[in-house]
Amino acid sequence: MMRVKQLGRHHGPGRRILVYWATQLLRVWFATCRITVVGRELEDRFAWREEKAVVGTWHRSALFLVWYYRRLRPVVMFSRSRDGELIAGYAENLGVVAARGSSSRGGTTALRAMLRHLRRPGHRKAATVLDGPRGPRFTVQPGMLQLARSAGVPFLPVVMSAAPAITLRRTWDRTLIPLPFSRVVVSYGEPLNISTEIRGPRLEAKCREVEILLNRLRREADRMVGYRDDDRRDRRAG
Repeated sequence: MMRVKQLGRHHGPGRRILVYWATQLLRVWFATCRITVVGRELEDRFAWREEKAVVGTWHRSALFLVWYYRRLRPVVMFSRSRDGELIAGYAENLGVVAARGSSSRGGTTALRAMLRHLRRPGHRKAATVLDGPRGPRFTVQPGMLQLARSAGVPFLPVVMSAAPAITLRRTWDRTLIPLPFSRVVVSYGEPLNISTEIRGPRLEAKCREVEILLNRLRREADRMVGYRDDDRRDRRAG
């Protein structure tokens, strides 16, 4: 029997069914990709083993990485926008736990839910995009670092790139969707411990540090697969 996850009030049965079938398509589509992991030992320790972690990435990678981490059943923050409802429905169809909120609306409630999740027993993971919900692109917002600080767990930076791939050029984040059988790189940076003393200007400095790291990892991953983005803002980022 077909099971359709319940989306919010903005989406009727037609959109719920559309999200369901889009999820099934992408599930099969992404499974054909040839995935290379850079930092395999970090992935083994912080993703697949018992270590708890807060994971952060860029918005362009969200569709693929939600699929990639689906078996971990992480709690992931999605915005309360209509677009956020669509991707949250996709994530829930894959078994991901959706916390609804963002830096502009409902973020505090979502962060509290994610903190409760991390404090429960077991190898719990929490994640979201760092430049959402509407940018600026490739600019770190502090929410996930604050979550890692409050939970006392490492913050793990990760990026992905792919080629050949579809780039949604009319979206602010230029969403990246690997084509079937494409080469995908998932690359990790060293985990960061965010101490309780990191607040105010020190937190802002830590955000810039993470931003530089993620943009370096992104550029390296792009070069590995041969992905090129002709957006001038992309060339200036990082």
